[in-house]
Formats: sequence, structure tokens, C-alpha cells
Amino acid sequence: MAESKVALVTGAGRGIGRDIAQRLAREGYACGLIARTKSQLDETADLIRKAGGKAVVTPTDVARREQVVAAVETVERELGPISVLINNAGAYLRKRFTEISEEDFDFQLKVNTYGPFFCTQAVVGKMAERGGGTIIFVLGSESRSGPSQYAAYNASKVAQHAIAESVAYEFMHLGVHSAALDVDGAVDSPRVREAAPDEDPSHFVPPSAICDEIVHLINQHKSAWTFKVDMRSYYQWRPRVAVKKKE
Repeated sequence: MAESKVALVTGAGRGIGRDIAQRLAREGYACGLIARTKSQLDETADLIRKAGGKAVVTPTDVARREQVVAAVETVERELGPISVLINNAGAYLRKRFTEISEEDFDFQLKVNTYGPFFCTQAVVGKMAERGGGTIIFVLGSESRSGPSQYAAYNASKVAQHAIAESVAYEFMHLGVHSAALDVDGAVDSPRVREAAPDEDPSHFVPPSAICDEIVHLINQHKSAWTFKVDMRSYYQWRPRVAVKKKE
């Protein structure tokens, strides 16, 4: 692990991003928080500070390079060199292939591909100069398959996986651990529970398990770094039974 304990978490205003930021704060990291909505970031920062941690709020659209660069400069000026980057921010789209507009497709690429590209590019060079750092790309099952009605989202996530792997080949030997954390859906949340009301909630991936894996990746020794982690919930392993045709 790099000596500096400063983490930059994108999409930290709510959901998994907020959970990740709080967990890293409990692990002793000062956290730079990135998202577009300042009020949500303030809530995350308040939770971290009330627990005794440090946090800097940096309202940022990750799809805009100049905003990302400014956010990184602010975090490093106020907290110190960034040693951990969690590329968690993402946009989600479920739409029939023939109905996806050019604007829809562009937005998925801007947030899910350009976002982690800009964020990684802003920190990886300095990490390599210091000889240490961790960059984790939080992906989904779409990076290895193409479920119906997710073409734009799938394309953006596959591209993000490619960035993660390219960063690994270019910077791992310089001490920067690049890892792709592939979470295969069914993460426990009110939305997921509502969609599967008859399922035992323990069958979904708890956000705490995602945080545990992130901490594990950060603390891995470089003698045996992991690049790809595939997390699937118990729910995802249910039998896939074909729908019977009507006779």
C-alpha cells in the first residue's frame, strides 16, 4: 500500500459510492468526494466527519476533463497525494436497441468511459512517480456479456474494462495496482428488493461485501496482485429456465 492515505471516490454522493467512501474513511483514508450533486456529497462528508474522518467535497462532472483536473488539484492541495482512486460513478440506461438515440449513446460513453479515463489520467502519472497507488474500476456483468436492451451501457462498460486492463499493462510494473471489480448485478438496495419481493434479501450482494473486496485489493501485496474480480450474488446463480412456449 502507498504511504499516503488519501482516496478519491467518484459517484460518492449516494448508493455504493457513499458506502465505499465511508468504509475507506474508517480504514484511515482522507476522502475526496466526487459527484455532480453538491447536497448529496455534503451528506456523505457529514457522515464521514461525524465518525471522525476527513473529507473534501468536490462537485464534479466526471465527463468534463477540466472539472476532473480541478477536483484532483483541490483534493491533493487539501488532503495530500491521492493514493487510491475508485472509479465508481456511472450512468445507467435500459432501452430497446432501435430506440437508443445518439444522445443516449454519447451520454453513456461520456460518464462510463470518458469519466474513468479522465480521472485515471489525472492521478496515475503521479502515482507512478511515487511508485505506488491503487486504481479500481467498478464494473458490472455487462463487461463480459450483452444482455438485451443494454447496448449503450454495455458498450461503455466494455470500453471501461479495456481502459482498466491497458492501465494495468502500462503501470503495474511501476507500482500502480489497476483492478477491475466486476459486480454482477443484484446489489442489495430498496430498488432491487422491490424488483424481487419474494427473494431472500441475503441472496443479494450487500454493499459491505463490495467495500470488503475494495479494501482487500488496496491491501494486496504486489507479489500477487489481482486484476479481475468477479463478484456474483447467490441470486445470480439461480437456474435460468427457458420460458415454455404456448401450445
